[in-house]
Amino acid sequence: MKIIIILLSILTITYAYNGSITGLTYFDLARENGESSFNFNRQYFNYAIQMSNAVNFKVVFDVGRTNKVTDDLGVNVEDTRLVVFLKKAQLDYNCDWGTTNLGLIGTNSYGVQEKNWGYRFIEKSAIDKNGFSSTADLGIGFSREIKDNLIFSIQLVNGESYKSPESDGYQKWSINTTYGERKLAMNDGYNLGFVYTSEATAGKSNTMSSLFGGFECNGLRVGAEIDNLTGETEKKLISINANYGFNNKLDAFTRYDILTVNGQDTKYLISGIVYNSGSGILISPNIRKSKGDNLVYKLNFHFRF
Repeated sequence: MKIIIILLSILTITYAYNGSITGLTYFDLARENGESSFNFNRQYFNYAIQMSNAVNFKVVFDVGRTNKVTDDLGVNVEDTRLVVFLKKAQLDYNCDWGTTNLGLIGTNSYGVQEKNWGYRFIEKSAIDKNGFSSTADLGIGFSREIKDNLIFSIQLVNGESYKSPESDGYQKWSINTTYGERKLAMNDGYNLGFVYTSEATAGKSNTMSSLFGGFECNGLRVGAEIDNLTGETEKKLISINANYGFNNKLDAFTRYDILTVNGQDTKYLISGIVYNSGSGILISPNIRKSKGDNLVYKLNFHFRF
């Protein structure tokens, strides 16, 4: 009932203020260990409005499943219910100096890497999947194009992600410098960037660095990133992905991740094809394998409205 009220409220606001509503749906059919199942992965509802020539506002609701909850005895148990999260409530103010972001904002530490990968509906970007960065957080940010295609951004956020309130009294700084085309999944070109984040703790500060780059030319897109996390948790990540578009309808892709935690490597491979049937519908048969695990066969679906 609450979800219906929220969606009706957004719809009312949209008609009243000439905003726009869009959405994304991700689900799949998976087969592993001889068993098959349909799985709902994500539903996003987006509302955006241009309030003036200088001010834009966007709200994003994220419908998914929580990883765990605590039962009455204090034991962590799996929770399989679908839950609605407020992922973004972001106000953007544009001026000659640059763009200021306020509220529950998208973080600046993962976006270009995710677009270099290009297939969020199939799998999260490597930096997101392996817990090096959250995708949204509460805070403030500023970005500016220093010169043609060279963008600098800085953010100060809670560091708890969008699903949790501030819990330890420490905030996170994040700096991103990127040169080149930021949307390689849509445009030809190349990019190279660096991200550095730092968050104090009661003990050793947590810092994360990410060096990334990619190019798109004549249907071939290649991306790579090297991520390093130090502090309370020590881990490293190397990820390489490649995609070739045969035409406007059919792509083939592969990605290989190596995650190192305490000297132990975990390797992850995913390969497949993507068929674009038009009208915002994408279908991808693919296979994936982690070190020591059986092959997983999936058929992923992407709906956009």
